[in-house]
Amino acid sequence: MAEKRKDKVLVINPDPEECAVLVEAALEPFGYEAQSTGDGGAGLGMILEDPPDVILLDLHPQNLSGQDIMAALSAEAVDVPVIILAEEGAEKAALQAFRLGAKDYLIRPIREAELIQAVERALTEVRFRRERESLIGEVRRAAEGAEQRLRELKTLMSIGKSVTALTSPREVLDRVIRAAVQLTRAEAVGILLRDDQGQMILQSGQNLSRNLQERIGQPIQDDLAALVMNSQETYLGSGEGLKQFRPAQEGATAVIYAPLAIQEQAVGVLWVANTRLPFEPHMKDIMTALADYAAIAIVNARLFAAMQERSQQLDQQLEKMSHQLEQQRSTPAGRGGASEAQAVELARKVRGPLGVLLSNMNLFRTGQMGRLPASHQAAVDVMHRQLEELIQLIDSVVPPDTGGF
Repeated sequence: MAEKRKDKVLVINPDPEECAVLVEAALEPFGYEAQSTGDGGAGLGMILEDPPDVILLDLHPQNLSGQDIMAALSAEAVDVPVIILAEEGAEKAALQAFRLGAKDYLIRPIREAELIQAVERALTEVRFRRERESLIGEVRRAAEGAEQRLRELKTLMSIGKSVTALTSPREVLDRVIRAAVQLTRAEAVGILLRDDQGQMILQSGQNLSRNLQERIGQPIQDDLAALVMNSQETYLGSGEGLKQFRPAQEGATAVIYAPLAIQEQAVGVLWVANTRLPFEPHMKDIMTALADYAAIAIVNARLFAAMQERSQQLDQQLEKMSHQLEQQRSTPAGRGGASEAQAVELARKVRGPLGVLLSNMNLFRTGQMGRLPASHQAAVDVMHRQLEELIQLIDSVVPPDTGGF
């Protein structure tokens, strides 16, 4: 906990003995931070350089009068309460000081209790103003923080829409990498994906350490990534607590590891790392949301790529089947049985994969794999209709019950 700030009192008084009594016997024992000078010009300089909280001002300091000091403070718009130290019978001069902005006055001989009471009265307004400024500062910082969070949220939503609309796995990885840097200001970022053998493959990254730069596309050992995938909880850590996990990025002193999970199954990890500054706590939520978008986009892109590949294979098989059907039509009657059997067998092989592809396509059409952009939705609708037409064509040429299946 920070030590409480002491109130500062400046005494401008040409009498060194009285200054010593005021500072050492009254102000400092009551916990004030006190300074003194007998020179009016020096006192004015001290005020302008580092304004105190209260000024105890004699009307006749050396080189510059008390009234001149008051006038200078008014001209410089220095708002510090001034308590006049006056001789008995100097009420007229004190009144002039009040006109120039003095808050209070004390008549010599100055009693300790009266001095402390006068200083505390002056400090009441100072402390209230200080507290108000502190509250205003806190509100301003909170508002700025809220605006920053709103900007981050808008950016995240925009990134989420753009990422989930991509159909190329490579484009998805590149966009997620850029998004992680943009949102967290991280020095390094990487994506690890689990392969069919359960190994963690470094798929992509930016500003990777030397030990990772040449290992993209290869398995790597990262204990923290395995822990995050098993728990499916985002990890934010820095300093000494991070050393026990040994992240793959060499030299990392602060990291965020977010699981790429979909349908309660982790497929990989998105991580960011710094070597100097820790990440702010709210970045954990930002990374979690980005990883969720990334997981959906990666799975969608993989499925889309698999469907495209399967569609190409089916086109080849259909072309082969069409060729065989043409041969069947041109085959003499005595040899038609064998050609027909081949056509039926080929239709059986093609019809099943086409049905699976049609079901997968339905996942995109119905929105179960996330909402698609209008252009992609139209393309999926067209492909779905073409698949249905292909199946109907096969059924018309070789009925499903032909050959007992």
